[in-house]
Amino acid sequence: MVRWSNGVAIRYNDCRILFDAAESDPTIPNLFISHAHFDHSKGFQFPTQKKYSTNETKQIYEAQSSQVVGNWQPIRVGRRLKLGEVEVEAHDAGHVLGSVQYEVITPEGNIVYASHINFTDTLTSRAAEVAPCETLVIEATFPAPGMSLPPREHVIAEMVKWTLECIHDKRIPTFAVDSLGIAQELTRVFNTWTELSVVVHPQIARVNKVYVENDVGLRYVDSSSVDAQSLVGHDECIVLVPKRFDATRFGDFRVANVTGWPNLTRGAEDRVFTLSDQADLEQLLRFVQETRPKTVLTFRGGSKILAELVSKKFGMIGRELAREVRSRRAVETKIDQERVALCEDALRKIVEIPEYTYERGDLLTLSLKEGFKTQEIEQALLQLTRKGEFNYSAVTDGYIKRQ
Repeated sequence: MVRWSNGVAIRYNDCRILFDAAESDPTIPNLFISHAHFDHSKGFQFPTQKKYSTNETKQIYEAQSSQVVGNWQPIRVGRRLKLGEVEVEAHDAGHVLGSVQYEVITPEGNIVYASHINFTDTLTSRAAEVAPCETLVIEATFPAPGMSLPPREHVIAEMVKWTLECIHDKRIPTFAVDSLGIAQELTRVFNTWTELSVVVHPQIARVNKVYVENDVGLRYVDSSSVDAQSLVGHDECIVLVPKRFDATRFGDFRVANVTGWPNLTRGAEDRVFTLSDQADLEQLLRFVQETRPKTVLTFRGGSKILAELVSKKFGMIGRELAREVRSRRAVETKIDQERVALCEDALRKIVEIPEYTYERGDLLTLSLKEGFKTQEIEQALLQLTRKGEFNYSAVTDGYIKRQ
C-alpha cells in the first residue's frame, strides 16, 4: 500500500517505510531521506525513528544545520538493504550530491520513489539513473507547464559573458543561488570557464567543503576569510550568496538571480538566469517513459498535470497520490484588513497557473520579500481559499488556483 502520511509511506505486511517525512509519525519506524534540502531532510530531526540516507546527504545536512544526526544507518547506491520481507535499493537521482531515488522490492513487485531528480548531466552530477519498475511514485515539482528549461550550455555562456562585462565595468558579478546544488554547479562553472576566483558566502562554503571531501573538485574562497576581503577589494572575483541575502546593499556588486523559476523571481537583481538542478516537465515525461511503470503516482507541484499527461501519452495508469487529510486553522489574531487585501492581490499575481500546486513555503518567502508579515500572508491565503479562488491541500501544504 502506498499512501501519504506526512511523507510518502509504503507498507507491505508488517514493514512500514516513510520517505522524506514532513512530520514525525511514530507508527512508521523507518525513515528514508532522499537528499539534504531542508524540506526533504526533516526526518533527521526525529530521534525515535531509524534514519537511512547516503553518507553525503547526512554530511551536508550536518554541515548546514550544525546538528549531529543520531540513530542513522548509511545506504549506498547500488546496494540493497533488507527490512523484513522487502529490500530497499538506492539509485542516483542526479539532483545534488548524495541525492537518490529509492526502489522498494517486494515479493509482489517493485516500487520506485523518485523525489527531486535531474535527468541531464551537469558539471557536478550525472543524469538520474533509470530503474524500471511496476509502480513509480514521483514528485511533480517542475517549471511551469509549457516552459522548458533552456539548454544549460547556452545559459552558462550567457552567465560567463555577463560576468566578463561586469569585470570590464569594474563591478563585482554576484549570483544569488540556492546554497546546495546550484551554488556548487556555479563554482565549477567559473572554475572551468574563467580564471576568476570564486568567493562564496560561509553558508555555501560549508556545503562546498562536503563536495570537495567527496571528490568533487571545487576551488573557492570563504567570504569570511582575509583573502576574500582582498579579492573583493580589488574587483578580481565573482561572488556567490544565498537567495534572500541582500547583496544589493554593496554598491560595487551587480546581482543576478539564478533560478529554475524565473516567473517567481522578484527583487532588485540586475539579471535573472534560468538554471535548475531539477527536471522540467519534458525531462520528467522522458524519465517516466524510460522507467516503463504500469502505474504512476504523482504528488506536489503539477501532480494533476503530470498524472494526466502520462495517461494520455503513454497509456499508463496515472493518478495523484495526494488527497486532503486535514484543514488549517484560521488565523485568529486581529490584523489590518487593508494590508491583507493588498497581500491577496500580490498572491493572485504569483499563483497564476490553474491546477498547479504552489507550495506554502514558497508563497510565504515571496510575500515576505514584498514586505508583508507572516500573519497577513496566512490570513490572505485563508480568505482566498474561503472565496473559492484557491484550493488548499494539506497533504502537499500548497495552494492551487481554481479555474
